[in-house]
Formats: sequence, structure tokens, C-alpha cells
Amino acid sequence: MLADLPGLVEGASEGAGIGTRFLGHVERCAVILHLVDGTLDDVAGAYRTIRDELAFYGHGLAEKPEIVGLNKIDAIDPEAVSTKCRELQHAAGLAASVRPLSGATSAGVPDVLEALLVALSRARAGKDDDAVVETEHLVHMP
Repeated sequence: MLADLPGLVEGASEGAGIGTRFLGHVERCAVILHLVDGTLDDVAGAYRTIRDELAFYGHGLAEKPEIVGLNKIDAIDPEAVSTKCRELQHAAGLAASVRPLSGATSAGVPDVLEALLVALSRARAGKDDDAVVETEHLVHMP
């Protein structure tokens, strides 16, 4: 299952916005792809806001495997991409996978998709040994 979290706002764990109804839906996801808008001044703060809401809600959302993507890299200079990736890495922790990408140009998208396939395979392997999939060459971008 796939869920998009752009409507998740501060206070969602307490019912703000679409709040807990939506977070309950996200419980069914095996892996979270956490996209952070690279044009924001404080990417680490934006990341922490969403992570806090996942933790406040509970039900295991904060413990799910996560891929962190710095999106919109086409709209910022390469030096800012590097700086913001480091800021996100620091906020997310050393075990996190932070990947730059652009939804508009597809730069970095194959790498993110491959990371998602690997994470999903690992998550499902714990539930069903037959769920491990070969991910090599599964991602193709024209």
C-alpha cells in the first residue's frame, strides 16, 4: 500500500487537519518515503515536525522503515543540495537513507525507487520469506 503524506500537519496526531483518520490509514504501509521540500529554509525542522506527529500518534508509525528524500533539487543550486542533505541526515540520524531527487526532472528518482524496493523487500521478508524480491533492474526510467 502507498500513502501520500502532504496533508499531514502539525497537530495531526491530535486530530488537526485530516489527522488521526489519515494516520490510521498510514499504519498499513510497510515503508515510509518521507519527502522534504528542498526549497524550504529549514528542511530539518520540516522533517522533525512530521516525525514528531508520527511519534505522537504512536501505533508503530515512527518505527517503520523510512527513506528520506530531499525533493525539488532542480530548484536549488548544487551546494544548497549538499548542505540540505547533510542537515536532513543530521536530523534523521546516521542510520537513515537521505537521497536527493527531483519529481519534476526525475533526477534521483530511480535511486529512490530502488531504495524503496529494497526496503519493502526487507520489511516483507520479516513477514513472509517468499516476499524477498530481486530488485536489480526493476527500476527503469526512460
